[in-house]
Amino acid sequence: MKIQKIFWALMVAALPLGFAACSSDDEEEGGGISNTAKLDPGVNKAVEGQYVTANNGPKVNVNSTNTITVAIPKKPAEVKLFTRGEAEVEYEYVVGSYTKQGDTYTVIVGGSVWGTVTITPTEGGKYTVTIDPADAEPIVAEAVKAQPVASGETTDNLCRTWKAYEVRIEVLRPGATSWIGKKATPDFEDVKKKVEEEGCKVDDDFGNGYELERISFDNAGGFTIAFNLVKNPDAKPYVGAWSWRDQAAGTLHYQWADKAMGNSYETGDAQVEFKTVDNTPECWLNLNSTIESNNGQGTYQVKLKVCMRELK
Repeated sequence: MKIQKIFWALMVAALPLGFAACSSDDEEEGGGISNTAKLDPGVNKAVEGQYVTANNGPKVNVNSTNTITVAIPKKPAEVKLFTRGEAEVEYEYVVGSYTKQGDTYTVIVGGSVWGTVTITPTEGGKYTVTIDPADAEPIVAEAVKAQPVASGETTDNLCRTWKAYEVRIEVLRPGATSWIGKKATPDFEDVKKKVEEEGCKVDDDFGNGYELERISFDNAGGFTIAFNLVKNPDAKPYVGAWSWRDQAAGTLHYQWADKAMGNSYETGDAQVEFKTVDNTPECWLNLNSTIESNNGQGTYQVKLKVCMRELK
C-alpha cells in the first residue's frame, strides 16, 4: 500500500534543511529545553479569521502573522459529487504571504504578486470582500466573519505561520517491541530508501522532494501546508480545518478539505507541544498513524514529529 500523502508531505518538509537542530531525547531531559515557550502575539490578531461568503462562494482565511488562503470556487461543471450523494463545490486554493495596507492585502505567491484581497467592514457585522487576481476578473461578494474555534494562550501560540526545520519518524515493525527512530535527511532518495527498508512503499507520484514553505493555523479553524513554488511550481497546497479535541492537553483534531485523498491522515488527531530550545520558541506537532507493509507481513505503526519555528 502506498505511504499516505500527508505523511510524506510532512516528511519531505525538512529535506532541504538537513539535520539542523531538533533536540535529541537526551536534550529533552533538560539539556537546552524548557516547556515554558511564550510566543509574541501575531501583529494582525484583530483581522485574523475566516471570511465566508454565501452560497458556497469564495472564502478568505487570514492568520495573525503572514499567511493568507484564498478559496475560489471552480466552474460549475467541475462541481464534484461525493459518495454521500450531495454536491459540494470544489475550490481552487491560493496560499501565500501577505502585506497589509488599510483593508487591502497584497498576496505574494512563489515570490510574485498574485493579486490583492480587500476586506472592508460594512453594517451589521458584515464585510465586502474583493478578490482581485492579477490575471483574472475581480470577484466581489458579501461575507461574514466566522467565530473563532477557541481562545486562550494555547490557541494564540498555535495560530501563526510556521517553518518546519526537521522531521522525525519512528517506526514499529509488526510484532516488534522497540521503535526504530530516524531523522529526515537532506537527500530525498536517501529518505526514500530508509523508509522502504522498513517495508513501506513510497507514494511515487508525490515523491518529488517538494520543499515545504509554510504551515499555518488561524483561530477560525483553518490551516494550510504550502510548498515553495519557486522550486516546485507544480506543487499544490494542502488545506484543511482544525479544532481542539482537548486544548489543555494540546490535542487537536484535523480534517482535510480534499475528501478524495483517501488516506488515514485524511482526518485524525495530533498532539501539539510548545517548547523553548536554546532560547528559541518552537512548536512540535506529533502525529500517529499506521502503514501496511510492502510485503504483506502486517501493519507498521508510525510516529511522526514535525519540529517547527515561527516563520518571520
